[in-house]
Amino acid sequence: MNGGIKDRYLALSVVMAGSTMILLDVSVVNVALPNIMVSLGADVLEARWVVTASMLAQAVVMPLTGWLGRRIGLGPLFIVSLIFFTAGTALCAASWSIGSLVVSRIIQAIGAGLIQPAAMSIITQTFPPHQRGRAIGAWGVSLTIGPMLGPTTAGYLIEAFDWRAAFLLNLPIGLAAIVFAWTVLRLQRDERPPKFDLLGYLSLATFLVVGMLTLTLGNEEGWDSEIIILGIGVSAFAFLIFLVVEWNYRDALVPMRLFLVPDFSLAVTIAFVRSLGMFGAFFLQPMFLQQVQGRDPIETGMIMVPAAFSFALAMPFSGWLQDRYGGRWPTVIGAVIAAYSFTLYWDLDFLSSRWAIIFPQFLRGLGMSLLMSPSTTVALNSVPEKSAGTASWIINLAQTFGGSIVIATLAAFLHRVSRIEMDRLGTAVTLNEGTPGVLHDWVMALGHGTGEAGSVAQALMGWSVGQAATTLAFHYNWMLVSFGLLLIVIPGLFLSHGGAKFQDS
Repeated sequence: MNGGIKDRYLALSVVMAGSTMILLDVSVVNVALPNIMVSLGADVLEARWVVTASMLAQAVVMPLTGWLGRRIGLGPLFIVSLIFFTAGTALCAASWSIGSLVVSRIIQAIGAGLIQPAAMSIITQTFPPHQRGRAIGAWGVSLTIGPMLGPTTAGYLIEAFDWRAAFLLNLPIGLAAIVFAWTVLRLQRDERPPKFDLLGYLSLATFLVVGMLTLTLGNEEGWDSEIIILGIGVSAFAFLIFLVVEWNYRDALVPMRLFLVPDFSLAVTIAFVRSLGMFGAFFLQPMFLQQVQGRDPIETGMIMVPAAFSFALAMPFSGWLQDRYGGRWPTVIGAVIAAYSFTLYWDLDFLSSRWAIIFPQFLRGLGMSLLMSPSTTVALNSVPEKSAGTASWIINLAQTFGGSIVIATLAAFLHRVSRIEMDRLGTAVTLNEGTPGVLHDWVMALGHGTGEAGSVAQALMGWSVGQAATTLAFHYNWMLVSFGLLLIVIPGLFLSHGGAKFQDS
């Protein structure tokens, strides 16, 4: 291992700072996007590319992490990633049009896509196997600082100045992280780095870009439209080419032998499925709070803080559990707790109290922390150290790509179920028989005349039906997330206690 205990934890502090910036940036963009649209004169379709372009760029650069880490060294790679991210952040704040902002976000995403897997690789090379669970658990705390502080801080900055100030929030952190990393990280590059697998990379990048664009545009264009069917075909063909190219290639971008290690394959599966809990919550909860309950963005951000706070508190504990007892039972227990937390949302409505929304978040934070650190540590302990970079980006990519599928699926399901419930409730007897007398009299008591009271009452009933249909659609989505997370119990039960070591022949 590199260095003593002090050096290890200094390196851990560096990668925590880098990871903090990424999640802080996500929070900033989500809060600032409406103001950006007004300031730069962009419509919804144009503004969508601020998020989509970043997501695609991260997916494209992630597969380069393993090869670049061995080519130039993980330390230099992490520093370069920080430079890209920080420079992109400054350019975002200086953007003069939606196009320039999208380009700036791509530059920023190049750094972001490399930082997360590089961070996990540095932890793997810096800490011995019996300490990696605690190290990854501590690193996981950095993933919660952005969701905890980002929305409210960005909201106040935007209100006091403008949306550019929210991006500048990350600049001092980025500059300090670059200087800190330059003095702390001393990891060397591979003496004999592998050749670059160009065909494997191009086929994988095509699969990721086309696949994620198809998922993003599916609800808008229609899943049976020609462009979406073409996208599905191209991404499937690219993935098939990728598998054929990688299967027996000596310097493959993705060594297929890694998937012969049960713990690694199981951990990748768990990372893919656990995106239901992570991205499902990020997607559904703000929409429910604002669309159904009518809360403003700042209040919404504050209500969502407990999940991040609970996750931060539990991550070091989940890492300790992994180091002490292995990854199997923490993962299984985490899946059950996370799934149960979503069942508590099954009966929420527009009158539900804050506590009814906040309490399940504490359980979700605990459950998701148990799903992350133990299985990830088992996976990294099961592969050779030279493959840590590759293993890290595969796990990150599985979760990111899973998130794209989750958001596309939940969005389509939410829209479809809302319409079905709207039709069902709209044919209720009360609507067919006219406006209830009590409602009609109440509208008249508000000052409306006899002539318009009926139409106002009907409009109120229509709004109520729409709210009820949307609420039921959220219920079904939370059920889908709950049952999906329970599926993690199956691969979780097959994880080894400590992580079987990769056997290299």
